[in-house]
Amino acid sequence: MNTLIKTHNSSITENEIIILDGEVTIPLDYLRSRCTLESTSTLIASGSLIEGIGSIHSDIDCIVLCEARPKANDVTASNHALVTDINYHYLRQNSEVHNTTDFYGTSGLHIDIDYITYTEVHEIIKKIHTSYNEVTKDQRFLYSPVLLERENNVIHRTLTGHPLFNIPLYSELRSRIPKDKHTYLSHREKLPVFYAFQDIQGCWQSGNLWMGCEIARDLMFKSTMSLTFLSGMTNKHPKWIYSNMHMLSGHEELKNSFFELSRRGARSESECRRYIEETLNYIDRVFKALEKILGTSTSLPSQKESLAALDEEFNNRKHTEHKVSTCEYYFRKKYFAAEDTPSLVSLLKEWD
Repeated sequence: MNTLIKTHNSSITENEIIILDGEVTIPLDYLRSRCTLESTSTLIASGSLIEGIGSIHSDIDCIVLCEARPKANDVTASNHALVTDINYHYLRQNSEVHNTTDFYGTSGLHIDIDYITYTEVHEIIKKIHTSYNEVTKDQRFLYSPVLLERENNVIHRTLTGHPLFNIPLYSELRSRIPKDKHTYLSHREKLPVFYAFQDIQGCWQSGNLWMGCEIARDLMFKSTMSLTFLSGMTNKHPKWIYSNMHMLSGHEELKNSFFELSRRGARSESECRRYIEETLNYIDRVFKALEKILGTSTSLPSQKESLAALDEEFNNRKHTEHKVSTCEYYFRKKYFAAEDTPSLVSLLKEWD
């Protein structure tokens, strides 16, 4: 289908970054000059413009990995447009610099530089390993993200960026990031939860269908993000879901269905019921796609391991013969074995 999603070509040569199909060129020496670098620092250039999905109002995201952050007085001579702390608040004293911003030219394009210590990066990597080992032992809902947004940004930009200073050190550090574990955790975080599906059941039965449509739409977006993560994408910001799906390799039928459903509205009762059913059918197909990806991986939990974890939980619960418990079991089994479950639409109408 015809989508209003814009992408462009970008490249990095020995001397410059070329973005927006050649419309803008940024000398690498300029980027290096805007950073405070020590001999042990690593400079990485990344961001949506380099990925080919940004616009003239986007930024070049640079990360300086360092032993210790500079202080505000250390960057005074650089005359940055903005110098901020960890919460992106303007620094008013000689505190640690977490981020600087510079405008580039007269357009909306700007250069953002984050300063991250090596110790912080190692702690983020440790957190990924620890959390992965925990969640693979069960099939719990992950209500809270494993990493903070800024920690996710470090991982994403390190994995997708380009080193401009201390390349061997960058390569060694990048090799330590367990990408498969990170994307698996991201996938698990975005899997739709059963309790939201229960709300759709309630809306369907009561006739509160506008609310039901919005919950179904939310589950569609979450399951779609889960698919992009398990497929290897690391950009977790929700605003990029359309670009991520557009760039996703394969899954053409799913992509077209997502774009159509995400742009469709519904007002009447018949339109709303049709939308909810078609959205749930789409989510079922996403679950089956997830099952195939998990089935081909040699590093992620196997279907047998996941099923054993789910069965152990339900075997230790009470009243599992109740219709609600049975519905929850099938819903959660879809996360890794969707082919062997009733359709979401049939579960939706269980109380009709």
